[in-house]
Amino acid sequence: MSKPLIEAEEIGATIGSRTILQDITFAIYPGQAWAITGWAGSGKATLAKIIANRFPVTTGHLTNNLPPSTKVVIVEQQHRYKNQIEAAENYYQARYESLSSEDFPTVEDTLLENLPDFEENEQKSQQVEEVLKLLQIIHLKNVRLIQLSNGENKRFQLSKALLQNPKMLILDNPFVGLDQETRTALHEIINHLIVQGIIVILITSPNEIPKRITHVIELQQGRSVYTGARLDFLKKLQTQNTTLTVANWIGQERLAAIPPGEHYAFDVAVRMDNVTVRYGDRIILDGVNWQVKRGEKWGLSGPNGAGKSTLLSLINGDNPQAYSNKIYLFDRKKGSGESIWDIKRRIGYVSPELHLYFDRRVSCADAIASGLIENMHSPKNFTATQQAAIAQWLDIFQFTPHKEKLLRDMPLSEQRLVLLARALVKNPPFLILDEPCQGLDRRQTQRFTAMVDAICQHFDKTLIYVSHYSEEIPDCVEQTLYLKEGKVVR
Repeated sequence: MSKPLIEAEEIGATIGSRTILQDITFAIYPGQAWAITGWAGSGKATLAKIIANRFPVTTGHLTNNLPPSTKVVIVEQQHRYKNQIEAAENYYQARYESLSSEDFPTVEDTLLENLPDFEENEQKSQQVEEVLKLLQIIHLKNVRLIQLSNGENKRFQLSKALLQNPKMLILDNPFVGLDQETRTALHEIINHLIVQGIIVILITSPNEIPKRITHVIELQQGRSVYTGARLDFLKKLQTQNTTLTVANWIGQERLAAIPPGEHYAFDVAVRMDNVTVRYGDRIILDGVNWQVKRGEKWGLSGPNGAGKSTLLSLINGDNPQAYSNKIYLFDRKKGSGESIWDIKRRIGYVSPELHLYFDRRVSCADAIASGLIENMHSPKNFTATQQAAIAQWLDIFQFTPHKEKLLRDMPLSEQRLVLLARALVKNPPFLILDEPCQGLDRRQTQRFTAMVDAICQHFDKTLIYVSHYSEEIPDCVEQTLYLKEGKVVR
C-alpha cells in the first residue's frame, strides 16, 4: 500500500486552556474520501482545520505527505461578505432593501473576479458557466449576492471553491439549510467530485454521508469513538437505538417560574392580501394571501429560494416593501403609525440570516439579554424581573457557566442555541422560528422541539415554524403554508 497522504498518531489540540481534541489516530490514503461526524461541539471543525494544515496540534504526531503545491480549499458552514462600497459592517436589513442590494455584485461578477487575471474573459465566462451548471444554479448567474437564499448561498460558495481547482476540498456541514431536492443533488455532486479525484473531507451528520465517502471518523467530546470504513459505520448506526430519551428539561415547575410576557391584545397576528415582492425583474413573492390567527401554530415550508425568508421579513419589520403591500400585523395595517420596535417587541425571532449578521463580540448573557431590548447598544438597565428572566434562560439552556464567554468563542451550534434563548427571553406572544435547529445535532434538536411544544401549549403562543426536515417540526404545528417560486401552493 502507498504511504498515507496525512497520518495522525494520538494527536490533540487546545485553545487556550481548553482541550478540543485528544488521542486522535487515523490515516488518509490516496483514493479515500472521509466524513467527520459526531455530536455538536465535539471538535469536528478543528479536526478538519488540522487536516488542512490550518490549525496546530499540541500533542501527538501529525505527518503531512501532500505535495507542497496541493491546493486545499475549505468551504465554511457560514460566510459573510461585504458590499462593493466596503461598509464597515453588513446590516441585516440589506438583503431586503432594493437600493442597498445594488451595491452588491452578482454571482457571475464575483466568480469572474476570483479567476486568474491571465485567463481570457471568454475562457473565464465558460468556466463560470460550467461550474454553475454542475451545481444547478445557472439561473442565479445575474442575481446579487445579498439576495441569495441560505441554500442558494451554500451552492454559490461551493462554486467559488471549485473554480480554485482544489486537490483537497473540505466542506463544513454543506447540507445544513438545504431542502430535500437540493440535498439529493449535492450528494450527487460530491460523489462526482470524488470520482474526479478530488480528496473530499466532509463534516456532516451521520445520516448525510454520500455513497462515495469511503471512511468515517466519529467524535464525541473531542475523542474518536469510531474510525473506519463507511459501510461498517452505517451498520453500527443501524444496531444503535435510534430513539433518544428527551430529558424533561423544561417541566411544569420551570414553565410556571417563567415571568409572563407583556400582554398584547390582538385577534389576528398576520394577514396578507395579495402580497407581491420584487427586485427589478425578479419576483420573490407573487400574490400571497395568508392569515395567522392568535394561538395558531403554522409550519412554513418550500424549497430553497421559494421566498420563505422574504415573507418572514415582511412580518418581522425588516423589509421596506411591506409598506407597499396590504399587510396587517396584530390587527393593525402595516404603515399606520407603528414603529419597527412596536412590532419586534411582540415577536421572538430567530433565523440563519440573523445568526449570520449578529454581533459575535458580545457575551452569551448579553446576547440573550438583547432579546429584551432589541438593540445591543442600549443601556442595560434591566428590572429585577428581566434579570430573573435572563438568569432562567441561561439555566434552561445550560449556559450559566458560560454566561461571560464571547459568542465568537462558542461552537456554532451553541451560538444558535443562544439566539434561540434570545428569542424566548421576553416570553413574546408570537414566535417566528426560521430553521431554528440548523446546525444542532439530533440530541439538541429533540430537546429544543420538545421545549417549543411545552412553551407553546403552556402559554398558548402563536407560532410560525420553518424547517426542511419533517422530524424537526414540533407536534403542536397544526397547519402548513407551502411556497414554491414565490406562490402559495394549495
